[in-house]
Amino acid sequence: MWLLGFLCTSSGMLIGGIIAWLFKGLQQKVDIIYGLCAGIILGLISFEIFPEAVELGGWLITSIGLAVGVIVFEILHNRLHSNNDTKSTSKKRLYIRTGLLLMFSFSVHNIPMGIILGANQKSDFTITLLQTLIFHSIPEGIILFTPLILAGINIFIGILAAFIVSIPVSLGVFIGGFLGLDSQLINTILISFTIGIIFMVTISEILYPVLIKPSIFKALVSTLIGLGIIGVYLKLLL
Repeated sequence: MWLLGFLCTSSGMLIGGIIAWLFKGLQQKVDIIYGLCAGIILGLISFEIFPEAVELGGWLITSIGLAVGVIVFEILHNRLHSNNDTKSTSKKRLYIRTGLLLMFSFSVHNIPMGIILGANQKSDFTITLLQTLIFHSIPEGIILFTPLILAGINIFIGILAAFIVSIPVSLGVFIGGFLGLDSQLINTILISFTIGIIFMVTISEILYPVLIKPSIFKALVSTLIGLGIIGVYLKLLL
C-alpha cells in the first residue's frame, strides 16, 4: 500500500508537471501564470484543505496549527533572505526558492494523507483514497513545477522533486498501518500547519511579487480564473 500511495501521488504530480510544461511557452507572461497558480492554491485551501482540517479537529486546533505554520514559514523565509540579498538575487534563484518552499509545504501535507490511507488499508474506501491522491496531486504538480520550469530546472530534477514530495505519503502509510495510528488531532495539526505555510508561500512568494507590478489587473483576473478553475475541478471530482 505504501508503494501504491507513492505511485499515485507521484503520478498526479507528474501529470501536473506535464500540464505546466505545456504552458512553458507563456513564460514571458509570468504574472498571468503566477496569478493562476495563486488562485489554484487559494482555492485548494479554501474549498478543500481548510474545511477538511476544521471538520477533523475543530476551529481551535486548526487555528493553532495554522499559526505554527505561519511562524515556521517566517523563520524559513527570513533565513533564506538572510543568505541572499533580494536586490542581487536573480529571478532563477527566486523561482528555485519558491519551488523549495512549495516542496516542503506539500511534503508536510502528504503525511496525513498517507496516515489516512494506511489506517484504511482493509476497507472498501481504499480505492477511493488512491484515486483521490492522484487527482488531488495534479494541481499541486502544476503549482510546484511552474517555478521550477521558469527557473530552467532540468526535467530529471523536476521528476526527482515529484518523487521527494511523494515519499511522505509512503511514510504516512507506514505510520497509519503499522502503528495503527488514525489520530484526528495529529492529522488536524499537520493539515492546518501545512495551510499556514502554503498560504504564506502563496501570498509572499507568488502573489505579492506580481501585485506590485503595473500588470496588477491581469494578475488579479488570472487569480480569480485560477479560483474558478479549481472550484470547478473539485466540484467535478466530488
